[in-house]
Amino acid sequence: MNSLLTNLLSLRRIEYLVIDQNLKILEMSLGVNRFVDIYDEVQLGKDIRLVFSELEGLEDVFEAILQGKQDNFELKGIMRSLQHDHPLYINICIMNIQEYSENKLMIIVEDVTERMVLEQSLIQGTNEANLLLRTLKASKQYIDQIVTSMADALLVTTLSGNIKKINLAAQALLEYSEAELIGQPIFNVIKLVNDFNFKIEEESNICNAVLPIPLMKEVETVCQTKSGKTIPVAFSYSIVQTEVEHFQGYVYIIRDMTERKQAELAKQEFLAMISHEIRTPITSVTGMASLLLNSELTTQQQEFVKTIYSSGEALLKIINDILDFSKIESGKLELEEQPFNLRSCINEAVSLLWYKAQEKGLKLIFIDNPELPQIIVGDITRLRQILINLLNNAIKFTETGSVKISVITRKLITKNTYEIQFAVTDTGMGIQRDRLERLFQAFSQVNASITRQYGGTGLGLAVCKQLCELMGGRIWVESEQNLGSKFYFTIIAAAVEEKVENNKNVANDALINTHMAEEHPLRILLVEDHVINQRMIKMMLQKMGYQPDVANNGKTALSALRHQLYDVVLMDVQMPEMDGLTATEIIYQEWTPDTRPRIIALTASAMSGERDRCLASGMDDYLTKPIRIQELMQVLKKCQPLISEKKIMKELENQETINNPIHPAALYEILQIASFNSSIDGLEFLFETIDCYLEDTTRLLLDIHLYLDQANYKALRRAAHTLSSTSATLGAVNLATLCTKLEIMMVNEEFIKAAAQIYLIEEEYQQVKIALENERQKYQNRR
Repeated sequence: MNSLLTNLLSLRRIEYLVIDQNLKILEMSLGVNRFVDIYDEVQLGKDIRLVFSELEGLEDVFEAILQGKQDNFELKGIMRSLQHDHPLYINICIMNIQEYSENKLMIIVEDVTERMVLEQSLIQGTNEANLLLRTLKASKQYIDQIVTSMADALLVTTLSGNIKKINLAAQALLEYSEAELIGQPIFNVIKLVNDFNFKIEEESNICNAVLPIPLMKEVETVCQTKSGKTIPVAFSYSIVQTEVEHFQGYVYIIRDMTERKQAELAKQEFLAMISHEIRTPITSVTGMASLLLNSELTTQQQEFVKTIYSSGEALLKIINDILDFSKIESGKLELEEQPFNLRSCINEAVSLLWYKAQEKGLKLIFIDNPELPQIIVGDITRLRQILINLLNNAIKFTETGSVKISVITRKLITKNTYEIQFAVTDTGMGIQRDRLERLFQAFSQVNASITRQYGGTGLGLAVCKQLCELMGGRIWVESEQNLGSKFYFTIIAAAVEEKVENNKNVANDALINTHMAEEHPLRILLVEDHVINQRMIKMMLQKMGYQPDVANNGKTALSALRHQLYDVVLMDVQMPEMDGLTATEIIYQEWTPDTRPRIIALTASAMSGERDRCLASGMDDYLTKPIRIQELMQVLKKCQPLISEKKIMKELENQETINNPIHPAALYEILQIASFNSSIDGLEFLFETIDCYLEDTTRLLLDIHLYLDQANYKALRRAAHTLSSTSATLGAVNLATLCTKLEIMMVNEEFIKAAAQIYLIEEEYQQVKIALENERQKYQNRR
């Protein structure tokens, strides 16, 4: 073969062989040996079939090409040579050549390994690309189906805040079609969203490799629908950051909170109602028990009353736990920030439970720490609640040994700020390690037998946990069964230099100042529809020396206020016919500030917002049932007569005398009140009331003469006040006015005028007596 052809073939990694009709090798290129296992195996004169096994069995093909019946023949082969670590792909072409009128065959062998590898790589790449496209398509369909089927609304915006994608739930919630919202600024439908986006951007700027995307948050706000309706919503949001600007923006997942808000409101109303219904009888039980404890009782009676009192307190604690848990759960529990003595707070908690520990023969020990900050700022009531709960539990579950409380502090970087760690240690039954996680879960106890034996709701520790977290701390426990327990909790608090008085001694809550009325005289009207609560609160006030008047509802309270001047009104909130809030609003409309009494709300509802509702109606202070004697005394100490005694005297002197000794309407009102109770005969009740009044007034007039003779002017004043109150109730306004004037004379120490005033009272009483007898006869005739 000529050199030109040889050079051309060498350019394409092609080798050739020339064989004769007997398939013997006549000529070959130099590189043919690289296609065989052993170098120089291809030799002239050797049968081509021994060199390339791919050519075996092709004798008919060779013959057809030699005879001119076939131009050429091509086949592909794979050479697995020991000289190479990978197979060689070859193309073999057989053709006829004539040289000097002699037929010969040329076999061209081309190395196509690189081409085949490239083709396979292209095929594999194409397959992978097709698979990726199919995956992306399926992924898009998958995501689209998830987005479409989401119950929550989803909106995607650009970085500038324009909406570019929404799901069906968002369209239904906002009442817009997709076409109407695409391209619109998101702040058109979600209020205050720009502020939140700013916060997201701030967080995204400080993201690191561990947390490349800012944490999602839940924010409560409102949405504006197409129809103009405002919907409360909560939405989670995040910034989407990619290398492609087109795929950057914000994602919002919005949840309609309407039903949840309605459910929360219904829950609040239900808890308020249940709280009122339960607290009302508890008020009577604990109130009467506390009054009995202040009276002379035998040892056995004392034990009985203590049992009643402690049982009522236990029930009240359960209610308070439930209410506290509800408040914390809804985020409506607010902590006070007031300076208080930390050591005194701990001592009070210990003192409160000292007797309980003594009864079980336990030592209750406070291990003092001289490094404790003296005064800290925080909520003393909530801290004491945690301490009492943990100490009470420790005493409850310990039969022998001791209960100890210790405190350590750690100064923080912030000036005058401390982490304060409390530890309550007991030698009780201990807790199994696998049960420890359940301790701080709501409505959970270690096991059911604990509830049966010791009672409780399982809420106490859950409330403690949440209170600790609200105070910036945490709570945990170390315990082993039969080896006791150690409960730890921490709070964060600032220390201050200012001095505060020692905290109130909780153990003295049941003590009554029996001289309070003399030290702090007040005219009091009690407005309460529950008869037992009337008696209980009235007895508390009488123990303090007061003689309160009583009204059954807001309507009768207004009538009493129109006939009598009062300094204080203790106003129940929930009452039939007219509630306390309505009565308070009317008082604010009709009475001027200098004649308006101070109004103190009495409510059995301890729900958040109840205090604000009472104060918003015009009430001046607030007491939660059951009424504590100490708390009642505290609110009364805040009360002062709004006008001076001399001014009252002047107004009474200028007051026109009513011609009729009594107002018949007052008697009719008593009849109506009695008629509300179907078990009482209204007329009989009215007649009994008149008889009681006449009998009591005769006695009171005798007492007044006696007190005047004895110069017992304090007793005379009380008797005059009582007669004024009962006379006003029966409509004897002139007589009530004369009695009030006598009462004021005693206050002003105008004792010399008393005899003449008593004479006028007796004269007026005779007129009242005749008038009452006449009215009685009229009602009798109507039967």
